[in-house]
Amino acid sequence: MSYAFTFDLSKLSQAIFKDIAKISEKDKLNEKLVTMAHNIVKKFYIDKHTGLPINDSITVIEDLINVYLKNSLQKEQFLQTQKRALFLPHCCRKYMDSRCHATFDTTTSTYTCNHCSTDCLVHQATVLSAQRNYDIYVLPGASCVRKIFQKKHYDGVVGVACTDELKMASAILEQHNIHAQGIPLIKNGCSETRFNFEILEQILTYNGKNYLERLDPTKAPSSAPRSHRTYLCNVQILFRVRLKRFLHPGAQK
Repeated sequence: MSYAFTFDLSKLSQAIFKDIAKISEKDKLNEKLVTMAHNIVKKFYIDKHTGLPINDSITVIEDLINVYLKNSLQKEQFLQTQKRALFLPHCCRKYMDSRCHATFDTTTSTYTCNHCSTDCLVHQATVLSAQRNYDIYVLPGASCVRKIFQKKHYDGVVGVACTDELKMASAILEQHNIHAQGIPLIKNGCSETRFNFEILEQILTYNGKNYLERLDPTKAPSSAPRSHRTYLCNVQILFRVRLKRFLHPGAQK
């Protein structure tokens, strides 16, 4: 755990994270969007719903946007990769004690899932990624990445971790000229952490098309003219509506 605080965004509507990813994918992020993250946190009291101080809430939302921005910048290169690996954090395991039957590989300092619990996120991610020909590593920390690359070569990596760990791993990947897609934790801590499994599935099945556009029924046809400013306004409205519906489920839609 790299943050000085813990957070849990897993109870927020998952549509919020799709919107964050869509914003970064389309607009490459700018100062206006950073300001938007600040305004969203303040307007909809994310700090109160998560229990975080407002500055920490803003930090988390900005970090999420930055991860998706980096994904957007590396998307084209990632799509061209052939040999890929999935890095998962060991803190997402259902059990952190002997009830977990994962085996530890000392040569790479990583765990291998042995599928002892079908409701474990690591098990589910391992099964899914193995079906798509990924090599899977369950990491105690980002520093283990170097040991993996001493043994194996990969063109692309999908990494799940808290944003600070993603930053550390990203620096290592860049040294090895490996293109990556990151998935940030939406609940951090030293155990029982969580990530958005749907986002993982979408990235693992990346086929060159914008999966976020396919998920968005409100998207206008690609031929429809739309200015940059209009797009930003529409995304901001959609983001706020979805968040408001989550925070106030009894309100009229």
